[in-house]
Amino acid sequence: MSCGGGQDSESFKTDYGTLALRRIADTLNIIEHFDGDSVISQWELRFPVYRFDYGDLNGNGVNEIVVGVTKKTRYWEEGNRLFIYKLYNGRLIRPLWLGSRLGGDILDFHVNRSTKPAQIITTEDFKDSIVTAVYSLGGFGLRFEGILGVKY
Repeated sequence: MSCGGGQDSESFKTDYGTLALRRIADTLNIIEHFDGDSVISQWELRFPVYRFDYGDLNGNGVNEIVVGVTKKTRYWEEGNRLFIYKLYNGRLIRPLWLGSRLGGDILDFHVNRSTKPAQIITTEDFKDSIVTAVYSLGGFGLRFEGILGVKY
């Protein structure tokens, strides 16, 4: 799901409660995990968010939260990044992987929940081509699985 402007929220119902992204301002977003009306856990993101998704990336039956943020890093200019958060003990939001780069510059992504475990499908800019690629969660970070398409 893509995030719009202004203060709003997006949410997904899962077996472990509701996962929501509350957008306070362009550079202040809060990921929340609800059980009914009660907030179980929150995680603050001080970056613009361009995508909010989820899926069971490691196949353990608990969904991971996948967030696309736009930020600058120590070694890279501002660009789209991909952050993955886990639900520790099925409840508490904790960082799992905070990625700076993949193969190319990330344009967008979505989680394919139809696979077990779920996979991340990216659209990446390689300067001479736009590549659609598939990644799965590896031991640390994402593992490249293959290319679905290339546009020159």
